[in-house]
Formats: sequence, structure tokens, C-alpha cells
Amino acid sequence: MSFYEDGSQYLRKGQYRKAIDYFTLSIKRQIEVANSYFGRGLSQYYMKQNTDAIKDFDKAIELDDKNPNFYFYRGMANFNQYNPTKAAENFDKVIEIDPASFVAYHQKGYVLMNLNKYDEAIECFNKALEINPDYESCYHNRAFCYDQLQQLDKAIEDYSKVIEMKPHFLSYYNRGNTYFVLNDLENALNDFNQSIELNPNHFLSYYNKGAILEKFEKQAEAVEEYKKALQLNPEFYLAAERLAQLENQQ
Repeated sequence: MSFYEDGSQYLRKGQYRKAIDYFTLSIKRQIEVANSYFGRGLSQYYMKQNTDAIKDFDKAIELDDKNPNFYFYRGMANFNQYNPTKAAENFDKVIEIDPASFVAYHQKGYVLMNLNKYDEAIECFNKALEINPDYESCYHNRAFCYDQLQQLDKAIEDYSKVIEMKPHFLSYYNRGNTYFVLNDLENALNDFNQSIELNPNHFLSYYNKGAILEKFEKQAEAVEEYKKALQLNPEFYLAAERLAQLENQQ
């Protein structure tokens, strides 16, 4: 077994320091050099050593500028270093090499979403979903963009699609918030209850449930929800404020 193969094996096992050692030996022996730089960079990326990872991805790309994985992970490392422009450039390069890379479209969309470029992000998510209609993260992130653009019916449709594919507390919570904005309080309450069932430690779901119960004039029940939120996060001043006001009214 070569040093490169040993490094790859340790990388798969998550033993990143050992992987780095073997990929370094592989580079010195000129074995699978581009892939060895990539493997060492990937190990460093997983260890959150993004600066060193980018240097190795750069070397890998110098030796082989046609491998989309090299650009993809350099883009991921750039994003981790709060450099969205370079991240997007790398994801564009992946798409140029492999137009079927729905993951690259998604990651570019995610970068644009974080730059508050919601319309452009939606375009990327649409492309990713054309290629892979079962990509649940895309529906969730596209829903968030629709929320920010006040296209609330579309947001609910996408959150519902995620829930249908893989129920997750955050999708219920986000859809509940959207229902709340639309003043659809019954559906909002149901979603916050589902969120709590899936994640009993999500203090924001208790707080929002309390806010709805207040609107239903169920102050005693709202008090209990605010108390639960504060038990989970004693520094959550919004819940403390609402709780104090309600208790002063009793």
C-alpha cells in the first residue's frame, strides 16, 4: 500500500493528523501528487485549518486544473474564512467543469443567500433542484429566501416539501413563523408544537408558542411557555419581559 493510499484510509477514518503525515510523505515521494495535496488539504479543512487547506488546494489545482473537487473544497474553505466572493468563484468553476453539480449550485446559492442576494440565490437553488429534485437543503434555503422577499406562500410550499421529505424541528419552526406572519395562528401553533416535539430544547419554539397563546387570550398557558423558554435559556430577555408583564397583570 502506498503512502497516498494510507493517507486516504486515515482520511476516511477521520484520523486527520495521521492522514496529513502520510499525504506529506506521498508528496515528498512524488506519488499521486495532486491528489496528495488535495487529501492533505481536505484533512486540514476538516480540522478547521482553512488557511493551510487553501494552500494545499491551490497546489492541487496548479497540478490538475480540471478536477471539480479541488475547486469545490477550496470554495468551502474560502466561505469558512468569510470570503464569499472567492467562494462563489470556485463554485462557478466547479459548474463550468461539471454542469451537473447540483451541490455546487446549492453552495453558490448559499453564499448568495448569506450576502442577502435572495433573488440570485433562488436562481441557483432552482438550478440545483432541476438537477436533483430531492435535494432537501435546497428547498429549505429557498424557503428562507422566499421568506426574506415576503413571498410567504412560496416559502410555506418549500418548508412543507422539506417536512414531507424529512421532518425536522427547524422546518416546522420556520414554517410556523411564516404562518405567524400571515396571522394563520392555528397552523402556526401546530407547527411550534411539532417543533417542540422533535426538539424539546428549542427555546424559541416555546417563546413563539407563548406569543400565540397570548393572542388567543390564554395568558396562564402563555406564562408556562415563557417559563419553559427561560429554563432553557435564562438570558432570553424577550421571554423574561413577556413573563414579567403577564405576571404583573395577574
